[in-house]
Amino acid sequence: MNICLLTRYSNFRGTGITRIATELMKGLRKRSYRYETLSCKGNSLYSYFFFSLLEIPLKLPRKNTDIFHAVTSPIEGIWLPEDRSVVTYCDALPILYPERFGSGMGHNKLKNLIGRKYAEFSWKRTRRASLVTCISNSIKEDLMEYFEVPEEKIRVIRMGIREDLESEEKKDTTFRLGYLGQLDRRKRVDLLIRSFKKSKLDGELVIGGLGLDSSILKELAEDDRRIKFLGLVPDNLLASFYNSLDVLIFPTWAEGYGLPPVEAMACKRPTVVLRDAIIPPEVKDRCIIVENLDEVLEHKGYLDALCRGLDYESNYKFAKEHSWDGYVEECIKYYKEVLDNEG
Repeated sequence: MNICLLTRYSNFRGTGITRIATELMKGLRKRSYRYETLSCKGNSLYSYFFFSLLEIPLKLPRKNTDIFHAVTSPIEGIWLPEDRSVVTYCDALPILYPERFGSGMGHNKLKNLIGRKYAEFSWKRTRRASLVTCISNSIKEDLMEYFEVPEEKIRVIRMGIREDLESEEKKDTTFRLGYLGQLDRRKRVDLLIRSFKKSKLDGELVIGGLGLDSSILKELAEDDRRIKFLGLVPDNLLASFYNSLDVLIFPTWAEGYGLPPVEAMACKRPTVVLRDAIIPPEVKDRCIIVENLDEVLEHKGYLDALCRGLDYESNYKFAKEHSWDGYVEECIKYYKEVLDNEG
């Protein structure tokens, strides 16, 4: 079986869906499957637009490929043959919640409009694929309700987390809150910084990740020495990062899934999310859900009381159900299903 993977990124550049391509390639190599990749060489939205609209149709290896898989977005799948294609939907945020979308478009109304229209075109065109996969039941419901994808064509495949994410004893006594993820408007890290600055908590706020809003957020933090920006947290240091925290604060506006809370659960650390956040219930309902961050960060005792209400063992078991080996096995199973149906 010859497989062509189409993806915006072909290497690990952060948490969440950007990791899917790397883990899928690693799993296919481990199982001795033949594959090649088409991926975007640049980092900008413009380079991704050029890649998806013009570069893919020119470079697509149509003759010698059995299965095409658009790995992280339907945008990568608009040119794929319908009879040999699998398209993954990680979210429908730019279409269903354009006002909450980030990734460089949220601050610009024109970019937001163009991005939403292009996403709508991609979603509608790629629903004709042989199979579509999605990373949560919530996205499956969106595909059926808003995009009229037949239920029999949809497969839910849960993403994985690193196997070495385990609970360790905290190595210091500093009370530490943390965030990990992209730094753009959808993640609402600005709310976290503002609330923390108003608090009189004796401790630290550590912010891991990169994004277009990095400079804005650093300026917002000003001279509050309690706030530290870590930049990109390397993959092999994720366990150390989560185990250095007392609480993960995840103030996101909307997520296709939300892996950082799951990774924190694997390390038996609590996560705080906001009630108005759009996050799949299987993740959100295992977090501490609050109306606003000001009240939560007002004093440590209140936050400690909220954390005591979590079922850490149940959350740990849930987190450990997320396996990249399992993800790869599911993908291969569905590749074979497409080929069997074609035959």
